[in-house]
Amino acid sequence: MSRALEERSVTTTGADGGALSDSSTAAATWARLAPRLAARGRVRVSRDGGRNYPRKYERFVSSELPNTPAAVRVYDVNGCAPVFVVDLDAGKSPAGQVERDLTALVGLLETCGLRSWFSDHSPNGGRHVYVPLAEPAPFDEAKEAARLLAGRLRTVDPLPLASIDSGCIRPPGARHKSGGHQVLDGPVEAAEAALDAPNATAAWHRFLTELRRHTTPLVPPARPTSTTSSTGSNTDVDTASDGELDGELDGELDGELDGELDGELDGMARLDALPGHTEPSEAFQTIARTGDYPSSRYASPSEARQAVLWAAAAAGWSFVDVIRRVEDGTWAGLASFYARYRPHQRHTALSRDWRTAAAFEKRRREAREDQSVRVRATSPHKSHGAGGPPVETGTAAVGGRVDVGGRVREWLAAVDLLHGPDSDLGTRAVLYALAEAAMLTGSLTIEHGERSLAIGTGLHRGTVGRVLKQLLDEPADRALVDLVRPAQGVRANAFELRIPALLVPACEAKAWRAGRVYAIRPVFRELGLAAAFVYAALERTQLERAKTGRGAADGAGGPIGGRELAAEARIGVTATYDALAALATHGLVERVSSGKNGPGGWVIGPASLAQLAEAWGIADAIRAQIDQYRAERREWRLWLVAHGLLAPAFVDATRAPPPPPPQRAPAPNSALPERGLLVPVAAGGIPWADDEAGMLAFLERELGAHHIRTDSDSAAS
Repeated sequence: MSRALEERSVTTTGADGGALSDSSTAAATWARLAPRLAARGRVRVSRDGGRNYPRKYERFVSSELPNTPAAVRVYDVNGCAPVFVVDLDAGKSPAGQVERDLTALVGLLETCGLRSWFSDHSPNGGRHVYVPLAEPAPFDEAKEAARLLAGRLRTVDPLPLASIDSGCIRPPGARHKSGGHQVLDGPVEAAEAALDAPNATAAWHRFLTELRRHTTPLVPPARPTSTTSSTGSNTDVDTASDGELDGELDGELDGELDGELDGELDGMARLDALPGHTEPSEAFQTIARTGDYPSSRYASPSEARQAVLWAAAAAGWSFVDVIRRVEDGTWAGLASFYARYRPHQRHTALSRDWRTAAAFEKRRREAREDQSVRVRATSPHKSHGAGGPPVETGTAAVGGRVDVGGRVREWLAAVDLLHGPDSDLGTRAVLYALAEAAMLTGSLTIEHGERSLAIGTGLHRGTVGRVLKQLLDEPADRALVDLVRPAQGVRANAFELRIPALLVPACEAKAWRAGRVYAIRPVFRELGLAAAFVYAALERTQLERAKTGRGAADGAGGPIGGRELAAEARIGVTATYDALAALATHGLVERVSSGKNGPGGWVIGPASLAQLAEAWGIADAIRAQIDQYRAERREWRLWLVAHGLLAPAFVDATRAPPPPPPQRAPAPNSALPERGLLVPVAAGGIPWADDEAGMLAFLERELGAHHIRTDSDSAAS
């Protein structure tokens, strides 16, 4: 073991010789180091004793030590790691292996010139090694280095650096799941000195080169490695010049299009979106958010980032749409692709690539080549193709008001009366999904199956089926849902909303709730059902107060106390405050202190539900769920066709995924006939028979779409 390692491995001791790893020392260490180690200034706390660190418990880091295990983010908004962290896990290794791997790792670090580093250890014998970098390491480099180290050292766990979204590490001072804390090796002043004198980029590149060159297991050096104190300065310099960086544009179209782009500035008008598609597909958005791209399709990050920008331009987005997502961290993966440029050059490089992508798409359209290339986000809603008359609206009494919106709001009053704080939140979620479907279709009869309701609620399809069965089994004086037609063939069950007779007068007398009627909006798949109902209640109450003039003097609706909000949301008080804490960490709600303007309470925060859902990749999960259900429906249709119960025309042909964006515009092929995106079946097109009834709700939540009904529309879709 090197002398520097021996010095830094000595645990700080007190005057009595005992280790100062108690809570007070841990709190002081956390206060001095955790805020500096937390990328984006964010930390995630664990509510299950350190087993998981869910996104919904992420918040801004403070100098106060959390009373539960906590882990700081390792990637910043640019998708780069300011500190390269090596996690040496003692869980599945023989005794002494962590120390041997630590010695070998330190020898490699210092041989390559990475001499500013510090470490800590956990109660179970694991180690974390922190290597500050003068220029944060791009995601692809940090992930590759962790993977290569894991191949050479038995105890290295690459997971903390494997994902921009979820990469976290417990910093010195943090509580450990087995009890105790992460204990810093050596004095905290030495760790601060290492952070003040980060390692040069040239040393980091030598480290990467060394890892790529050798794949044999690392062994501890045979003799001590000459070292430099962590308080010393690094004299290495990055020899890569700006000109060399600018010349590394592998796989891009700059050479072909440079002459055309001289007159095209950032303010060029956006292109029209491809028909029916208003955002890049989930594949491109995943690349932009996570930085992970299929190497079989793209040979380098340059090609991957150009493909993302092409998809955004083809979807009708502007450069502002892209730059907003890059700067606020939503597209940290795309930002990481520009990390090799100097900070002041990144915006210029991104705008140049944007002009390249937009100009290419414009030329492609003008040449009318490859018209079948689609930026597939979600398919527009298709009505049922199956035969049979539309389901007639039933006659169950739902008050005297005539419009469907009013009747649904009266029905929701009955839901609130029958389902109080002790009721199952999953049941309420399904009921609200039925209410949203009724509002969207303009009918009190809803033909939605378990899968469509699962998409609208975020619940498992089996859970939705269990809830529907329980609702249908309720006695007449509590029944809110009636089955007016059972499922048959490709058609789902048809449910009618009804109010029990004894509750009709109370529901008619109750004021209609303000605002739109939602099921469970996508972001609450992460934050939980309690948070969904608390947020909706706060949103609704503020709107009602603003309309009646109560609350704030500016008419925006004043703050609402936690207990009052619990009563409005019909959630327990403890669950309400837990939900408010989770919402507040992401800026969805804010706490207002009491003052001369009135009592304090909670108000809606500035954060956007849609932007959070996009940043967290929830839309991708929903699309994957839709794809799974579509495949299951297709299997069901094939079974019906095989048994003579469905015409083969209603089984849509399997379509290949859209091809990747061409890197250069291909020459036109006059031998191929031109085909539009949508071709009639009679002319050889692909028949559609999607019965994605739940897509209306999904499109409205995700894209702000509105269902425009005509006189020819059926009562249920």
